Amino acid sequence: MGARELLAQVASAGFSVAADGGRLIIRPASRLTDEMRDALRDAKPVLLALLAGDEARADADSRRYLDRVARLQRWGWPEPDAEKLAERLTLRDRGDDDRVSCIDCQHYRPGRCGNHRRAGISAPDVGRDLASMLQRCPGFTSMESHE
Repeated sequence: MGARELLAQVASAGFSVAADGGRLIIRPASRLTDEMRDALRDAKPVLLALLAGDEARADADSRRYLDRVARLQRWGWPEPDAEKLAERLTLRDRGDDDRVSCIDCQHYRPGRCGNHRRAGISAPDVGRDLASMLQRCPGFTSMESHE
């Protein structure tokens, strides 16, 4: 189900949904089922853009989010971890944070940095903690700039 359909379903069930900065406000929250919470959490970046009235950005955020989740899962990340990191990066994209993540770098492959010297690390091995960390990396080159 897409974010627009989810908003319609939640509204027809008697909930109100609003955006407050980077947060979704759903009322009455006490009536949300676990299934609804999961669906809202998964669609949060796109819902925030839709509620802000920015349809084009919502579509771009949705594509970027889904691409990141798929890439991380291909690299062996469990689905909940992939979704959590993709959401964090999508929210970062919407803000003024200029830090980057290895998973968005053309030099990164699962567990390895192909540009580790320029990035300032002594060995090419990169664990998941470092790969998911938001940082300022001098060796970073966006995957999007080479697609």
